[in-house]
Amino acid sequence: MPSRSRPAGSPRTAALAWLGRRDYTTRELTDKLRDRGYAHADIESVVRSLTADGLLDDRRAAAAHVRTASKVKGRGRVRIAHELASRGVSGALADELLARLSAEDETEAIRRILTRRRWPSRPTLADRRRMFRHLLRRGFPADAIAKALRPNADDD
Repeated sequence: MPSRSRPAGSPRTAALAWLGRRDYTTRELTDKLRDRGYAHADIESVVRSLTADGLLDDRRAAAAHVRTASKVKGRGRVRIAHELASRGVSGALADELLARLSAEDETEAIRRILTRRRWPSRPTLADRRRMFRHLLRRGFPADAIAKALRPNADDD
């Protein structure tokens, strides 16, 4: 393994600069510091210190991600759960935060997507299939998609 030169600046300074831009999870911040070449002991110390100071908080970072992904980006709970897992959020915390998303929130998000994509009043079977796949990729459950794409979905 090639030797790395010692990174400039302290790991705490680097971490504070990143945290000043957005919330990071413990794993994300640890990975960033490790990628910059800081020593394992220094990283652990900084992470412990930032957590104790309340500057590094997995719950806050995960809640912000759920809010942004669901309200702004229009993603469903399945995709958000995968994103949280990839950011190092525990399954229990992810489940707790995703439980706060209601079925009505998902239905409304699907409606916004259909409106933005100019969903036709009389879609063809090919249109329905294409939109179904699109909404699945965005992380919405199949039953919610099927309900929204039904011809008389507004009557429910």
